Amino acid sequence: MSRTVISVENLSKKYHIGSNSADLLREHITNTLRRIVGRAPTSDEAKTIWALKDINLEVQEGEILGVIGHNGAGKSTLLKILSRITYPTTGRIEMTGRISSLLEVGTGFHPELTGRENVYMNAAILGMKRSETRQKFDEIVDFAGVERFIDTPVKRYSTGMRTRLAFSVAAHLEPEILIVDEVL
Repeated sequence: MSRTVISVENLSKKYHIGSNSADLLREHITNTLRRIVGRAPTSDEAKTIWALKDINLEVQEGEILGVIGHNGAGKSTLLKILSRITYPTTGRIEMTGRISSLLEVGTGFHPELTGRENVYMNAAILGMKRSETRQKFDEIVDFAGVERFIDTPVKRYSTGMRTRLAFSVAAHLEPEILIVDEVL
């Protein structure tokens, strides 16, 4: 019997629109002017967007889950919450195992550093020990197919080369849970 590695219960995420100070000042002035001319200000409900509402799911060890939906459906928000980049407004998440996330092409890559330097830096960001990275370095580079360019700054890499190298680092972390969002 396989074990549950991801459990999500009643997960919701709310974003507030106009939450920076310039927007709030502009909104206050606009609402004051509307009151003067006899028009009601916009409701607080119109200033709130629910990116996710009451999501429930379970993923068992060995299962693969794909999340499909239109733009703005909350797919990336869900993956960011699972990656612990942002937090839910309500709900509960339990995850068991080593987690690695690829949410944006080359996140953690510095354009001025070489591919080699970025492999070590990105691996550290993802939680890989330096000794583990050193041991897997050749496999990471071979898998990405960037052997000839590994000592070249990544700003000279094509988008595909950066993507393959970032994916290769994450894949060699040997996570129990790999979260991927539109990187390939």
